[in-house]
Amino acid sequence: MATTFSTQRTIARKIVLSAKSQETIGEVFADAALTYLARAETSGFAQQVYEKETDYQYSGKGNSMATESRLIAESSSFNLNTRLDDFLAGFLFAFVMGQETFIAGAAPAPNTHTFTWKDTGDPAPLTNVYIEDAAGLKRKWSDLALSQVVISGADKGSVMVKASFLGLDTVTDGAMAALPALPTAQYLYGSGSTVQIGPVGAPVSLSPRVLSWEATFDHACELFRACGGGTKPYFVRMGSPINKLKLVIAVDTSTDVRDWMIQQTPLEVKIAVASGATTFLADYPHVILPKADLGEQDKYVAYTVELDQNSILQPAGGGDSVTVTVGNTDPAYLIGV
Repeated sequence: MATTFSTQRTIARKIVLSAKSQETIGEVFADAALTYLARAETSGFAQQVYEKETDYQYSGKGNSMATESRLIAESSSFNLNTRLDDFLAGFLFAFVMGQETFIAGAAPAPNTHTFTWKDTGDPAPLTNVYIEDAAGLKRKWSDLALSQVVISGADKGSVMVKASFLGLDTVTDGAMAALPALPTAQYLYGSGSTVQIGPVGAPVSLSPRVLSWEATFDHACELFRACGGGTKPYFVRMGSPINKLKLVIAVDTSTDVRDWMIQQTPLEVKIAVASGATTFLADYPHVILPKADLGEQDKYVAYTVELDQNSILQPAGGGDSVTVTVGNTDPAYLIGV
């Protein structure tokens, strides 16, 4: 009897993304369309999710146990945790927000990608991800939609990102013929970020008082099921977008943050990060602080400001509740293979 086997290290896993969007449900990308080999944290996995129905709660069996189990629904999920770089800054916001305006830059100027919420109940854009989890688990995961992105910055280190996908459980076994080379990434750093806050249209930098920030972009995607669809969902549907923003701000000798809260001042907040030729800007043109909790941060007094969909507002004169603009060398996203 064998008593040993080859264990599979998580750090040896491979995750390859594509900037392309599927044109049809069930589309499996050719290897050439999967071009970005990610440096991902080892904890993020794709999962096949099965929902079962049994007779556990029914009578007539002569015992208290389940005697049958049937598959009634299936789906898939994938979590990616990593550092934000030039490719991911565009890819993630294209797929989570669903709407892109692209302007090609004249060399050596970067291309400009402007992302806004596609605020509809349309099917979400889908993509493929190739994952090698172990020697015997090399698969392409199709029909994945990006539902939520959370990015965060602090006083040192890279801007971190957590991305959550869900899908239709479309999985194709088989290894890629050859993996793409690791990219020469341009990482974005929290220490290179600037947070501006002030009256609408006139925000000013709060550096060096902003100690950390976290921004959530949640399209609240849903698996659309209906009679006749079998065990798999028909498609992934866009939900109602949710914005969240958390800022930790050191208190100085002024009362600015407290006054904005008490007076319910309409504010604009911008988060800008630059690294080399790569730029990132999230602009919230109309927010009102619901509260500004005081607390201790490294033995000093600080405000914790938390904004959500009830305090990040749609501008009365038109425009979007948040606009993300990315400058990099990549072409437009959300394009079919």
